[in-house]
Amino acid sequence: AEAAAEAGELLAAKTAALLVVGDEILSGATADVNIQAAAAALRAGAVALRRVTVVGDDLAEIEAELRLLAATHDLVITSGGVGPTCDDVTLKAVAAAFGTQLAPSDAMRGAIRERLSGEGSPSDARPLADEVVDKMSLLPAGARLRDLPPAPGARGEASGAVQWPLLQVGHVFVLPGVPAFFAAKVNGLVAHLVSGGAPVLKRSASLSTPEVELAPLINRLAATHPAVKLGS
Repeated sequence: AEAAAEAGELLAAKTAALLVVGDEILSGATADVNIQAAAAALRAGAVALRRVTVVGDDLAEIEAELRLLAATHDLVITSGGVGPTCDDVTLKAVAAAFGTQLAPSDAMRGAIRERLSGEGSPSDARPLADEVVDKMSLLPAGARLRDLPPAPGARGEASGAVQWPLLQVGHVFVLPGVPAFFAAKVNGLVAHLVSGGAPVLKRSASLSTPEVELAPLINRLAATHPAVKLGS
């Protein structure tokens, strides 16, 4: 999987994991919606989301979880911790997990200047401080910037999100935590950069019978058809 990822080909993935980063999620200050967005996109792409982990803005914890998830899943997606402030340490953790260092990226610097302070930016936008550009253009050595085509009908924040390149390190993709940006990125990632497994077929039935009365039947069906997931 990593060889295909590094070559810029479609990443063949049957299993995926999501690593959500942010003290604001663990403290309850911000409600997470990116898990649902990732699950829906991955399901549509026939990739099974097997694990979701939430950690705070702690470099060692992010690195440890990334190592575990990368070793046990075909595709790993991270959410959050990629901004310009001191608590944004996801990229440093990705570099450490892959045994490399952060290095300045001219391509990322150019993208930042173009999208945030260059042509096409708001007329009243102030020039970015050098320290902001310097931090945001530091990427794990060997990282790839992957461009995504605009999503049909995308407007506003979602349209702006896909204009930013997607960061890929091996079979790990680093996404922003802002929900509108994350949703646009994860949908584009699954649609254009990932080759999933066999499609998952789903059937549902709406019944007025209480669950406790249906439980024996559901349990018997589950035992008879172990390859089919049943739930209520």
